[in-house]
Amino acid sequence: MFESSPQDNHVPRFANFYDGKSVFVTGASGFIGAVLLETLLRCCPGIKSIYILLRSKKNVQPEARKEQIFNRKLFEKFKEETPEILKKVRVISGDASLPKLGMNEEDIQLLVDEVSVVFHCAADINFIKPLQFVLTNNVLSVSSVIELCRQMRKFEALVYTSTAYSNSNHLNLSIKEEIHRLPIRAEKFLDALKNEDNEMLQELIARCKPDWPNSYTFSKCLAENVIMDTASDLPVAIIRPSVVISTWKHPMPGYVEGNSGLTALSLGVGKGFIKVAYADPHCKVNLVPADIVANSHVLAAWSVGTKRSASPLIVNCTATESLDVKFSEHNESLTELVREFPLPQSFAQPQNLIIVPYKYLYYILAAYYHYLPAIFLDGMLRILGKKPRVYSLYRFLDTVMSSVNFFLFRNFEFERKNMEFLDKLIHQEDRKDLALDFRDATILRMTLSIPEVCPFYDWKIDRKSKSQRQRIMYMRHMLITGIQGIFLMTCCLFIYWAFSLIFR
Repeated sequence: MFESSPQDNHVPRFANFYDGKSVFVTGASGFIGAVLLETLLRCCPGIKSIYILLRSKKNVQPEARKEQIFNRKLFEKFKEETPEILKKVRVISGDASLPKLGMNEEDIQLLVDEVSVVFHCAADINFIKPLQFVLTNNVLSVSSVIELCRQMRKFEALVYTSTAYSNSNHLNLSIKEEIHRLPIRAEKFLDALKNEDNEMLQELIARCKPDWPNSYTFSKCLAENVIMDTASDLPVAIIRPSVVISTWKHPMPGYVEGNSGLTALSLGVGKGFIKVAYADPHCKVNLVPADIVANSHVLAAWSVGTKRSASPLIVNCTATESLDVKFSEHNESLTELVREFPLPQSFAQPQNLIIVPYKYLYYILAAYYHYLPAIFLDGMLRILGKKPRVYSLYRFLDTVMSSVNFFLFRNFEFERKNMEFLDKLIHQEDRKDLALDFRDATILRMTLSIPEVCPFYDWKIDRKSKSQRQRIMYMRHMLITGIQGIFLMTCCLFIYWAFSLIFR
């Protein structure tokens, strides 16, 4: 697999590889993409330019969206100490879901002339959107990126962000660092997507068995096949993160964004909105810090770009033993966090999440803890002339959870040889700023570091003060408890009435 020994005494500092080079990044507005952008700016001072692909979103133009990225706490230190370094980042207007990434010819030519390294992080991670939509966004973009790389005059490396669960459909729950080959060549899927031939697409998908747990994981497996079928001759690395959580060390411990993966579910629990979940409490959740994921991208590009590893290099960027934790353990850490640090904009007083491994018991508990209060609260909103939304939010929650239930009842094992290989290549002097060894990280310590730096812990986003919010939560808690109490009393009276009729 590898063309050089990790013990090679002549291994250069990885940052030297980036000196004088320009880099192209898609998905820089996402969590992983933003952490990668910060890592490149901080760890590769000799980098010439970083071009980021951004589209207009909600009437916000790409240049304005770049400023929104730089307003995140991730880039605070740069803005205070070395604001000039941010000028290295230049916006390319486009859309990863469109042909040629939605770029104009002038920008394409600029990238062709200037860029040496490409990081393709952009993806639609919505698990419940139609399969054709997800494939169009997550697979056609890979094909467009590969076509662009082939035109680049200085091209040296492409790094693609996949997922550790791209092969999760197989009964063998041990995931190797290799591409699972589909029974049909990827070009057939690409042709069907480009021609918008939905009938042919469905026929091709039906031949790929066993079924994937959701459209996102299948799209990533297909994207990996596109790389194998159309770019195996290029220096390519595929990074497969498991469940991405907050940063471990850099640029600050505990940074995470509220719309990223497991964090969104955790926020629902921490704000007292989600009280019961359908899952195996003993099922392990494989967690990897966001800065480790970014570091693996930077190092993988260097490794394949300098031919220190064969291509394509597949890296399962997954947890060490200390972060391969039971779902119940993660919940305990979360509970300890919100008890010590209450969340702004909380719905109700948080409580221990009830984790239920039995489907019908979950339905009963969800009806009692979620839907019963939701019906009454929505009724009150209607009376007040406001839009009812609590019941629909719980319906949406159940839809999302059904797309990930597969992972909450199965334990996966991941091969990590290539991850360990990359770690051994890191120069000793570089380890203080960029590392892949996070064996010392623990879920409790990482969780408790979140409030200091996370945007969703900023009380400025809450229109209420802490005392006002606590009063509202208490009143809502009493109202919900009263609703549940009346319901239980009604049930008891009904049972009493029924038995009295039977045994009269």
